[in-house]
Amino acid sequence: MSAHRARRAAAAVTLVLVTAALALTAGCADDDGAGHSGGQRSGATASAAPGQPPADGKDGNGEDHSRERGADDEDAPKVPRSRLTPATGSFTAKEKDYLTGRVPEGMEPAAVLEAGETACARISTTAEVSRKDAISALAAGEIDQAEPAIEHLCPQFAPLLKAAGRK
Repeated sequence: MSAHRARRAAAAVTLVLVTAALALTAGCADDDGAGHSGGQRSGATASAAPGQPPADGKDGNGEDHSRERGADDEDAPKVPRSRLTPATGSFTAKEKDYLTGRVPEGMEPAAVLEAGETACARISTTAEVSRKDAISALAAGEIDQAEPAIEHLCPQFAPLLKAAGRK
C-alpha cells in the first residue's frame, strides 16, 4: 500500500471514529451535572425544538417559560436608557444612542452592542474588498443590524447605505 493510500485510509478511519463518538455523545451536552441528561422527563412534551420551551411554555420540570422573550421580539419590554450600563466601564454617548430601545429586559446590553459592532466590522471588511459588494450586501439585507449600526456606530458608511437604497 502506498503512503498516500495509507494516509487516506487512516483519515477515513478517523472520520468514522469521530462520527461515531459524536453520535454516542449527542444529547450529553444537556447534562445538568446532577446525572440528568437532556432526555425526556415525566410530564415533558417532545414537541419543542432543542433549547426551546414547549408550546405550552412549561419545561419538563413544570416551570413556566412562556414569558421568556428573545432579543428580536419587538414587543419585549426594553431597558430604559438610564439603566444601560455594562458590567464594567461605561458606554459612550453614541453606544447608548444605539442601545436605546434595543435591549430587552434581562439581556446584557454589551451583547446587543456587540451585534452592532459586528455589523460595522462586516461592512468595513466588505467595503475594503469591494464597495459594490458592500452596497449589494446592504441592499439585500445580508448584514444584520446594519441600518441602526450605521446610524449610530459607524456613520462613515452612510453613503453605502444610501447607495443601497436603504436610507
